[in-house]
Amino acid sequence: MELDPRTIGTTASYKLLIGCVVPRPIAWVSTVGADGVPNLAPFSFFMGVCNEPPTIAFSSGPRENGKKDTARNLEHTGDFVVNVVDDTHAEAMNVTSGEYGPEVDEFALAGLTMAPGVQVRAPRLATAPISMECRVAQIVSVGRGPHSVVFGEIVYFHVRDDVYDTKTGRIDVHRLQPVGRLAGNQYSHIHDIFEMKRPNENYRG
Repeated sequence: MELDPRTIGTTASYKLLIGCVVPRPIAWVSTVGADGVPNLAPFSFFMGVCNEPPTIAFSSGPRENGKKDTARNLEHTGDFVVNVVDDTHAEAMNVTSGEYGPEVDEFALAGLTMAPGVQVRAPRLATAPISMECRVAQIVSVGRGPHSVVFGEIVYFHVRDDVYDTKTGRIDVHRLQPVGRLAGNQYSHIHDIFEMKRPNENYRG
C-alpha cells in the first residue's frame, strides 16, 4: 500500500499519522485564563525536546472559532503545567478532552482537585503522579490549520515519592503506570516493560 497525503485528503492523513506514531505520551495541560478560570485539557502530540534547560513541546490544534482555550491562556500568562496521566486518571482525562467553552472549569467538571503552582500562575493537578511547571519558551505556528507548537521550559517538578528512585534519580515506570494514546478511541496501559542495555557505557538515561 502506497499513500500520498496530497491525494488521500486531510482526514485520511490524520488517521494514518496518529495510527503510525504510537504510543504517544499525553500532556494533560493545565492553564488559567485572563478571567481566572482554570482549564485542563489533554494533548497527545507531545514530546521531550532537550535537557539543558529541561524543555518539552506539545501541539494544540485550532478550534472552528479560533485557538483552543489552552493556547489562548498560555499566551496570556506565559506559563502552564503538564500533568502526567496514569491509569487512575484515565477516565477523568477523557472527560476533560471534550470541547467546552472558556467559562468551563474542567477540574470541577471531572471532579479533580487543583493545587497552586510554585513557580507559575497555572494550577496543577494535586493527585497527578508527576506535574511539570513550565514557562513558555516559544510558540511556533505550524501547518495550514494552523497548529500552535508550544515549547516550554520546565521550571519545577512535582513527583510523587513512590515513583521517584532517589538512588538512581530515575522514574519507576512500573509504579508510574502511564497511559499512552493510540488512535481512534484506543489507549494503552504501559505495564509490559522490558530492558535492553544501550551499547554506550556512558549513557545517562
